[in-house]
Amino acid sequence: MIKNKISFVIASVDRDKQLQECIASIEKAHEFNKNTPVEILVVIQKVKQKKDIQLRYPDMTAFYYIDNLGLSVARNFAIDKSTGDYLVFIDDDATVKEDFIEVLMKNVQRYSGIGAFCGRLIDPVQHTPFTHIFSCNRTKKLGRLDYKYFMGSAHVLSKKVIDKIGGYDERFGAGRKYYGSEETDIFFKLKKVNEPILYLPELVFLHPTLNVPPDYVHKYAYAVGAVLTKSCLEDRPHCVVYFFIVFQIVIKAAVRLLQKVLLRGKYKEKDKRYHYAAVISGTFRGIKDYIKNEL
Repeated sequence: MIKNKISFVIASVDRDKQLQECIASIEKAHEFNKNTPVEILVVIQKVKQKKDIQLRYPDMTAFYYIDNLGLSVARNFAIDKSTGDYLVFIDDDATVKEDFIEVLMKNVQRYSGIGAFCGRLIDPVQHTPFTHIFSCNRTKKLGRLDYKYFMGSAHVLSKKVIDKIGGYDERFGAGRKYYGSEETDIFFKLKKVNEPILYLPELVFLHPTLNVPPDYVHKYAYAVGAVLTKSCLEDRPHCVVYFFIVFQIVIKAAVRLLQKVLLRGKYKEKDKRYHYAAVISGTFRGIKDYIKNEL
């Protein structure tokens, strides 16, 4: 029986402590299931000084230092260097559960015709779902409206699928023009070519839930608006779905803002976390700028 090899891809800049924890968790998962060949590709951006990371399996991990800044740039670089059959894309401030490799390989064998998976994000401190959608405990095949399951730090692609759809759009992702939504772009590219995507709730990534300021929310919403516009233009038979997603995002945020005013601040605390006004303005600006600058 041919053993599939897993390539873990980590893009990083200056999170040395988190990077150490991320790599250590992968090493622990490897110790839990040593039957599966593993490599870890760490791509450090805009940093020349070598990282002082303690490794239990030095031969398993390769560090690359590149001058270009951008999450998608780093991931594409790692894709070219990888030798694995399946690539796991994980943020440098995330970790994996100890049984991660065993669970992934079990599902790769069970669903042999599928080359795109996403896992469940859990907060490692509070042990709660990263967002409410990760309360879902059942395996499900994802449609376009399920794009939020396909998080940047919780997806797995086979090399065959990557060869089919191409790599990441380097305009998207942290450090680039559109600050985020690189994984959403991949998700919609998969849907465009009718590639099935499976959500696996038992495939657990651990990622802290963070409160981010309004400017970050605006930047992420800006990227969402841009990627939905791109997808609408490139996948015209499903354009109505992308219009609906935009409508859903804007209406939900507008209703929350209205409720905060009419219900005497009932949603005031939620607004401090989700920044509904920034969501609306960022989404519309992303749509406008993509049409203006990219066409």
